Amino acid sequence: MASSNSGLIPPMDNDWEYLHGRVDPGQDESLNLVESVVVEVPETADLEQRNTLSSPIEHGESSNASQGVHDISASYPSPNGSCLTRLPSELIDLVLSFLGPVDLVKISSTCKLLSGHGKSDLSWQRHVQENVPGVVLTSPYPCSTFRELYIAHDPHWFLPKYKVWFCDYFLTGKLIITRYDPRRGCIEGYRLVAERLPPTFDPWEADDQVLIHSFNPRCRLHMDQPVLQLDALRLESLMASSTRTKPAHRFCAETPMHLEEQSPHGVFSNFLLTKPVEVRPNMQLWPPPTIPARHRVRNASQQAFVGSGHKPQTRKEVSNLAFRIRRWMEMTAGTGSTGLHLGEEVYTYATLDPKLYTPTEEKPFRGIWVGDYSGHGCEFLLMNQPDNEEPFDEASVIQAEDETVEEWEARKKDERVYRGRLEAIKLTGDPNIPRGEYTFISDDISSKGFVRTATEKQFRGARIVKSRGHVAARMFQDDKYIESQLIMVSHDRLAQYWVGFGHISFYERVNIDQFLSPANDPPPTSQC
Repeated sequence: MASSNSGLIPPMDNDWEYLHGRVDPGQDESLNLVESVVVEVPETADLEQRNTLSSPIEHGESSNASQGVHDISASYPSPNGSCLTRLPSELIDLVLSFLGPVDLVKISSTCKLLSGHGKSDLSWQRHVQENVPGVVLTSPYPCSTFRELYIAHDPHWFLPKYKVWFCDYFLTGKLIITRYDPRRGCIEGYRLVAERLPPTFDPWEADDQVLIHSFNPRCRLHMDQPVLQLDALRLESLMASSTRTKPAHRFCAETPMHLEEQSPHGVFSNFLLTKPVEVRPNMQLWPPPTIPARHRVRNASQQAFVGSGHKPQTRKEVSNLAFRIRRWMEMTAGTGSTGLHLGEEVYTYATLDPKLYTPTEEKPFRGIWVGDYSGHGCEFLLMNQPDNEEPFDEASVIQAEDETVEEWEARKKDERVYRGRLEAIKLTGDPNIPRGEYTFISDDISSKGFVRTATEKQFRGARIVKSRGHVAARMFQDDKYIESQLIMVSHDRLAQYWVGFGHISFYERVNIDQFLSPANDPPPTSQC
């Protein structure tokens, strides 16, 4: 048995020999020894419909606040111009504080008075700040004003705002965290990775033929290689560029990314905006239909996404929930020679609606988690708790004769929390179950799926419910669901008992917010 006494953190691609009480899931032929079970997975069309969230105001559209300004003017007509300009200065600032950036620019072009208020740094600092969670801005560096800083990164502020992005890299995918670095004035994105100690294998007190795999992961950003970096362009450069190009070109053009020196020599990356599509049958989309989203974009193209059908032409067409990165190698024979374009790849990234990974009192398991997948290493998951179709009825929980008021209240709370479906969806995957697929499903965590309350010391007091584990041969061949049980240790830690394999593996919640501020980064390691 492996020992966990070593203080060394192994690399991500560790592949220790894992022990299982019954069948080894690492062997494709072993999967035939485990019986499949029925699981209710909606058809693709029904899945897309169920997982399409209502759309918010898009990045370039006007807000209701602009209509409010119009209503004020209409309600109080003035023969000497807009009544807005006749308000005290403090009230003008208050009214403009409800406007979005696009509307603020529009109203700034109406007259000299409103132009002065519309260019106030107080308003623009607020617009920048609301897009950079985890960072408190005190300076517009490297720009002279917050208005210039906002313009310098427009229309890319949605990247740090939504912070969590996952891509369609073949089978495995990638998960990156995007943020704003005020020290350099740039928007940057790094891959999130998880490392673990060598595992130990302990017998389960409830069944000595089952082994419990230890799991204490450490998540970090892979700082050695940025995936995304957009530097602030000074206002003079933007103005000079706009005089040479058509206004729409800034939305469909590819933005070269000047990544740090750690990038491999001769590797180039471009950033691409994208636009939502109307979903049609058999269309390849990202994110996949298993993951709820407000809209989806294409992630397949015979022309490498260079056509107008993939690129937005106006601000209203820009998706604030997806983007692309084009990467390629360029080999040159010498100075001044034309480079040879090799190995081009385009990856599509999508974000998660914050609702999906923000836990609530009634949906405490929502979140981004990291799981143990034996020889495949650590993988990241979305724990999705869909909204219940019917609201909870407290009157349905009747106090028993031998039950105290405190016990009754606790039972009502449990029945409010432990109900409905819990889905674990892979954000990163492996050659067996790839990204975007379910890794397990618990059809109902209420009394309908309840198995027992654990009494053994390893999980004492934990709720155990029925679940279905998703398995497949390599390249996602012959996939099926097998019997499993979900051990609900806490709202931040779960365990999955894979019955046919004879082992228990763990999942832990990831605190995404700890990675948002560059001030929290560990100091760089010294090079020998």
